[in-house]
Amino acid sequence: MKLLAVVATALAVFSTAEAQTTQVGCRALDTKNDGLLTELLLNPSARGAADPDLRYGFWDAKWRKCCNKYKECDKYYTFSYNHPYPWAYRQRRGTIRGQQFDFACVNWRTGACK
Repeated sequence: MKLLAVVATALAVFSTAEAQTTQVGCRALDTKNDGLLTELLLNPSARGAADPDLRYGFWDAKWRKCCNKYKECDKYYTFSYNHPYPWAYRQRRGTIRGQQFDFACVNWRTGACK
């Protein structure tokens, strides 16, 4: 009986963790700032200051081509985010090493990235 309770608890925890994971993609509005965007997103303090909804940790980050349901594609720095990201599209201004730039992030639950 105890084993059954442990398994049920583990499944509940895993399901909750899975539900919290969101695929997010960000891109600089001017591609010359792609390097700054990567640096900003890898810096937890700068990332949280630029967008408080991105203050939590993430993993599996890399540049990918993402397409929306209309087959419009662009290059995004995507990552698995361990917290819900409530925005379908959100534009922000970030600062890293004293340089400001504009970027946008999207929630790719409805998109596809390769």
